[in-house]
Amino acid sequence: MNFDFSEEQLLLRETVARWCAGRHGLDTAKRREARRHPGGFDRAAWRELAELGVLALPFAAEAGGLGGGPVEIFAVAEPLGAGLATEPFTESLVMAGTLLEAAGEGPGRAALARVIAGEAVPAAALGERAGRYNLHHVETRARADGGGWRLSGAKSAVWQGGAADLLVVSARVSGDARDAGGLGLFLVEADAAERRPWVAADGSLAAEVAFRDTPATFLECDATDALETALDRTWLAASAEMLGVASMLFEQTLAYVKTRVQFGQPIGRFQAIQHRMVDCYAALEQGRSMVCRAAAKGDTAAIAAARAYLAEAAIAIAHEAVQFHGGMGVTDELIIGHGLKRIQMLARLHGDQGVAAARYAEAA
Repeated sequence: MNFDFSEEQLLLRETVARWCAGRHGLDTAKRREARRHPGGFDRAAWRELAELGVLALPFAAEAGGLGGGPVEIFAVAEPLGAGLATEPFTESLVMAGTLLEAAGEGPGRAALARVIAGEAVPAAALGERAGRYNLHHVETRARADGGGWRLSGAKSAVWQGGAADLLVVSARVSGDARDAGGLGLFLVEADAAERRPWVAADGSLAAEVAFRDTPATFLECDATDALETALDRTWLAASAEMLGVASMLFEQTLAYVKTRVQFGQPIGRFQAIQHRMVDCYAALEQGRSMVCRAAAKGDTAAIAAARAYLAEAAIAIAHEAVQFHGGMGVTDELIIGHGLKRIQMLARLHGDQGVAAARYAEAA
């Protein structure tokens, strides 16, 4: 298939790339400084993305967004990955924002407006320990309380949960833990829940979250459909971001093997190194092809296939980058180690390679 960005999509992609270069610049000192902010990233940078329209891009015009589709998500997520941005576009904006958008008019749209304006950071509190990566395994319970709702239960590995202002929570209104129906989505002010933050591999602030008769607002939508849509969008963004990180690591490593001298010559002249770099290039181009296809088709099968492939290929490229840089490759002094850690997190976001492959098998 032929895939080309439109003029507007190219401009969007280049705008995000320039912003990343100016704000982050693949500077490990800047990255460490950003991670020292409360929540693990600079809120000023989040507001800058809002001013650029990036936070409004994935959502429909009637929801206050700019009506971007899968290709626009690809056009934003890839340069964010290549720039190793600390702002949680994929795991926070795309996942939680899509769930808020599904709620239609009312509290969900009001919360989404705060997110689009850069005033709030949302997090999707979906996974539970016993459910592993199955987002439909939900033991957290919701009960009606007068005109509102109360939640009781716990959520595990809530990405950006330690930084969030708003939580979008899946809870069971009826039925047993693995029933197909009976799910609802609820909006909770993050400070109303009990949060135990922890630092993820990439330096972001995740959390374990507990609800003990916590007040919540019911979001009017089909929770099952909303979760499926949000997962597709998030996996597409994660695949594109991994592609961007892997591309950056490849370029950094290619430059390095041309200058690192061993036995009197650059290591890039050794045939074994050349073969391994060619393998990385081939994997990278295959990954790009699959993300292009996923963005163009926008269906579950294509997205799951890209996610399954990139979860393996991007990590393999990152491991080679670390190997070629030697012991320094895994330290915080080089951007290589930061890239590896970001890929490791994205490769397990709401499901690992095996989960993505199984989802592809079901959808194909």
